[in-house]
Amino acid sequence: MIKKILSPLMISAIALLSITTVSSASDNKAKVSKSKKSTKEFQYNLVPKKVSDNVWCFFGALEAPTKENAGNMSNSCYIKADSSYILWDTGPSYVYAKQAYAAMSKIAKLPVSTVILSHEHDDHWLGNNYYKEVHNAKLIGPESINKNYKVGQTDTRMFQTLSENAIRGTKIIHVDEWHKEGIKFKVDGVELEYVAVGNGHSAEDFFMYMPKNKLIFAGDLVMNGRITSNRDGSVLGQLKALEMINSKEWNTLIPGHGFIINKTAANESVQYFTLTKDRILEAMKNGIDSTGIVEAVPLLEFKDKAMYKLLNSINVSRAYDELSF
Repeated sequence: MIKKILSPLMISAIALLSITTVSSASDNKAKVSKSKKSTKEFQYNLVPKKVSDNVWCFFGALEAPTKENAGNMSNSCYIKADSSYILWDTGPSYVYAKQAYAAMSKIAKLPVSTVILSHEHDDHWLGNNYYKEVHNAKLIGPESINKNYKVGQTDTRMFQTLSENAIRGTKIIHVDEWHKEGIKFKVDGVELEYVAVGNGHSAEDFFMYMPKNKLIFAGDLVMNGRITSNRDGSVLGQLKALEMINSKEWNTLIPGHGFIINKTAANESVQYFTLTKDRILEAMKNGIDSTGIVEAVPLLEFKDKAMYKLLNSINVSRAYDELSF
């Protein structure tokens, strides 16, 4: 048996090759990491729409949150006050909030003094930390946000759905102030009424009224052009909230999702929840139980609305559970 003896030159060459290979792998890993970090942030291409004398809104798509829309499927609004902006909901991410403010700065470059939130679903308020960190805005919203979300939490629907370049910089933070009974107050010269309705669309809902503008920010208590999600809501609570909304003198209403903002804006929601309640109660009188309620109450008047196939049967099933007690 012949022993193969490596020369010093060969040993040096092998050592150099080994170092080069390790270095190359390390460089590649660093490049991948750098590439991920250097990906340009998602471009929402936000365009504010003027809806009243001093109010502009951003309107989201009539669909579920996806990587493609980066959560841009809810409505949020800016109110121009004497020397600052007041916000109604802040959207699904820090990036969204930053780009919304950049778009509004072209109208008037004012700081954001106050953020007011409709409810706890995270497509409406994950832009909060932008306004807190950059503008030191006061955050007013439901106490349920503080109770049901932990500071630093990263497993909410938006965090799980959005791509890294859309959710980047987003942090869950708690609201600074909450009001169980709702309040009438003035912010930087603007009169506002923050109305508490309890369990409507979510565990704790509010709408906001601007009496001088005769304008209502309804949050997800009102949707049009699409089916609502009643996953945390109450049919009876929704109907009560809609009565409270329609008891106000308003000409313009901004839904949480949808594009109709005139005097007919709430009609679809009133019809949907009224028919849901009435038809489920009628079906129950006729002996229909939970196994047949979805087929018995198809609500075909809404079959051509966005999200119908995804949400209607779930809404009916949950409404049955509520109304059967």
